Order: sequence, then structure tokens, then C-alpha cells
Amino acid sequence: MKHIYALISFFTFISFSSHGQTDLIGTWYLDYIVKEGVTYPNYYNSYTVFNLEFTNGSGDLPGTLSFSSGHGCNASNGSYSVDTNQITINISATFTDDCYTAPYAIYEELYYNELNCNIDCIHTYSITGMGEEQILTLTNTDGNSLVFGKQAPTTLLASTWWLHHIDIPGNPIIDIPEGDFPNLNFTNNIDMFLNLPEANGGGECEALFANYFVSFNGANNISISNFVQSLSGCATGTYESTYFQILGTETTNFFEFEIIDNGSALILTDLLGARLIFGDTTLSLDEYNVNQYAISLLQNPVEDKLLLNIDNQLLSENLQYTIYAIDGKQVKSSILNSNSINVEDVVSGVYFINFVIGDSSTKSLKFIKK
Repeated sequence: MKHIYALISFFTFISFSSHGQTDLIGTWYLDYIVKEGVTYPNYYNSYTVFNLEFTNGSGDLPGTLSFSSGHGCNASNGSYSVDTNQITINISATFTDDCYTAPYAIYEELYYNELNCNIDCIHTYSITGMGEEQILTLTNTDGNSLVFGKQAPTTLLASTWWLHHIDIPGNPIIDIPEGDFPNLNFTNNIDMFLNLPEANGGGECEALFANYFVSFNGANNISISNFVQSLSGCATGTYESTYFQILGTETTNFFEFEIIDNGSALILTDLLGARLIFGDTTLSLDEYNVNQYAISLLQNPVEDKLLLNIDNQLLSENLQYTIYAIDGKQVKSSILNSNSINVEDVVSGVYFINFVIGDSSTKSLKFIKK
């Protein structure tokens, strides 16, 4: 449920550059935040786009104009007025949804703190570029900056990333064979028991399940916790155990991450310097297109039947499913031939279900059996 809280007598002053008020009018989309010299790119537009909007409409205070801001999970609105070389923003209300520990909620806190600062916070203001290439930079008295553009960033951390290489210091780089599809999927789904976002994926054969948490304390960080892998006993190559060990070792699986090459590559570097290098596509697109394989749960928790939202095409693809207990042990496995699975004989608890076409993991879901 959304709540609205009035922020009384809260003003932000922004000093203007040579650009006039006309250049300011319109919608600006957050590109990145610079805090204490560290850049935190906006990879978090998956829920609500981070934006800042100034309009010519009347504001809620006499002689002011309308102002609004989207925060990823929430939003603010209010008024602003221009006087010579500064702009005064009055935030009169903020919508405050509880988005828990979703990545965009953590990033929102960083953004909101720098946007609002404290009472009498002064931002210098500059606009560079022309047209759709314009960049708006707000820099506060702490030296921290919010940088906006005219187009919303489309690169998202919360998506499926495909493992391409493993780089461990002092060892040869491991290249994933073409046709293999090890992956890591960061989701925005919150584990209702642990209050942490969920991640899933797979190696050469086994599936993986975990929780994760993003943080912004001097770097862009991801910590992995509650790592579980399936134990089907299938034959695997050498890289799967290495991949899972890097992700699952609790003493070292705190990662610094960066997304490079225009959003096409994700690099996770653990505390020992081991790097997992992912791409936003598989190594063999002709053989496998994950976008066409959409599967989701219609209800969760479940009772006697696991009801699926699934494309009819998949039901003719010999789609195999395997249900695992929370400790990774296999509970049930079969070929999916309908949009429901009988789980009447499965005892109450938390489970994972992994769907596979051929040798390629396509989807992993978590469910609770009542």
C-alpha cells in the first residue's frame, strides 16, 4: 500500500549555469550517481524509471511550478521556483512503498539521499550537449553528483546472464564451450522468509539457487548467500564445480561487479580476485533462445497441484522438470505434458523446480508446498 508523507519546509537550492529555465523544463532520466568519487550506474529501471521532471504547470505553492521525481520504487512531487541563479525545490509529498531489499529499492535510497540532501542543500547545475544528447548534472555541497540524460538507461542488473569465462588468478582462463548454457539469473523476487532477492541459474548439468544483496559502500557490490545446487548426480565437466565453488563459498562470495561493453557483459570479482565473466546472450543463439521459453507459477504457495503459466509450444518440446528439496536432493522428475504437476505426495516445505529442454537449463522456480 502506498502512503503519502508531507515533508514540511524541505527546500533544495540549485545554482544555474548559463542555460536558462527553458533548458531545464522536461523529463530527465538518471544515468548514474557519483558519491565520494565512486560511480554508481543506474542498472535499476526494472520497476519504476528513475527520473526528474520540471514542468511549466502551476505548483502547490504560490508562484511556483510543478516538480516530480521517480525513485525506482517510489516517487516524490512538489514545487520549484527560479530566482536569478538558483532553483528552489519544495518536496511536499513522497510515496513510500516498501520494496524491501530489491536492488532498485537499495539504489533508490542512495539516489533519494543525494537528491534531497539536508535542509538548505545547494546543488550546482549544468546542462551540456544538445537535443537528445543533453546531460543534466546536479552537484551538492558534499561534492556528490546526480547525472541525468534525455533517454532512460536500459541495461538491467536483474536479468539472465550467461557465463562465458572463468578467470582465477594464477590459472589459465576457462572458456565455456559453445553450446553449453551455464547462467545466473538475478531476479527482483523477494524471498518471503529471508527478505532477500532470489537468484537462480545452472551450470553444465546442475541447477543453482541462492539469495543476493546489492550494496554501494565504496563500490558496486553483490553478496551471495544461501547457495544451493541440485544433486541429480549427472556427469559434468570441470568448469561447473569451479563456477559453483566461486558463487557458493561463503567466506569469499562477496563480489564487486561492473557491467561493460554497452550493457552486454557482466563481471563479478570475488574477494580472492576470481572473476566470473558473463554475457547478455548465450554462446550459441542458433541452438537456444531463452526468450521464447516463458514459464511461471500461477500460485504460490501450492497445495496438491503446481499450476503453471506456460506457452503451449513448450508442452510439445519434451520439457523435463525436476523438483529439488531445499538441500538440493532430488524429489521428483518427469516429462511435462500439461500445465499442472501433481505434488500431492510431496511433503510440506520449500522446493525448487528446474525445467530443462535437451541439455539446456531454461528456467528455475521456487515454490512452497503447504
